[in-house]
Amino acid sequence: MAKISPCFKKTFIFFNALFAIFGIVLFAFALVGQHFVEEDNSKTGVIVLYVAGSLIFLFSILGVYGAYRESKCALCVFFSIMCLATGGMLRIAIPLAANRAQIRSEVQAYLQTSTITADMKHALNVMQLNFECCGLSRGYKDWNGDVPESCNCEDSDSTDKCTSVERVNMNDWYRSETKSQRVWSKPCEPLMVAYLDKIINFTLALFFSFAALAILGGLMSLMMIITINTPTSSQMPGFPLSYQPPKYSEVVNY
Repeated sequence: MAKISPCFKKTFIFFNALFAIFGIVLFAFALVGQHFVEEDNSKTGVIVLYVAGSLIFLFSILGVYGAYRESKCALCVFFSIMCLATGGMLRIAIPLAANRAQIRSEVQAYLQTSTITADMKHALNVMQLNFECCGLSRGYKDWNGDVPESCNCEDSDSTDKCTSVERVNMNDWYRSETKSQRVWSKPCEPLMVAYLDKIINFTLALFFSFAALAILGGLMSLMMIITINTPTSSQMPGFPLSYQPPKYSEVVNY
């Protein structure tokens, strides 16, 4: 005999179905991103998407099964997972929110004092092409005279966005040629810091939202566990609504 309200059960199943769809979407993103990732450091993010999407899908299926079959064991496991997930996400989100200003200042100080390495060139070239900037904090000077073509300024009429750089090309060992190159005058470091703020804000919103949903899922599963454990009330014996006094034998005149 079903103990859980059908409406409550359908709400819980719909809640977990949305999570299952989200897990499938994460898995699909990992499949698509795998074809565009070349560096080993970037593959870690793809692996995280694979693992996160698979776990979210499996946990959602577990919740759906527990609610549909009214399985106390499955709902207890689901409740434990939701508690662990809530604690883990809050463990990351709360320190990140408290130290976001410090993280921003440390990243900004690192970009202002660092030089362009071989590992940074590919990512920086992509940013320079798309965001109309050049170099890190000192602009084109960060490239130490070897300014790449990704810094070339396409807006040749603007004096605020572009600046001229003299490049010396050695044609032979005894002859050199000087060429003028117009590059973006704005450095990329402020854009990097601004996008870091957006990434932190998005991460905090994601973690706190999922923590709230995990708390909601845990509470709903706990309510179903309590409902399943509640014994079914036995039917009370019926009592007559009207009371009639017992009949006595008539007193016979004697």
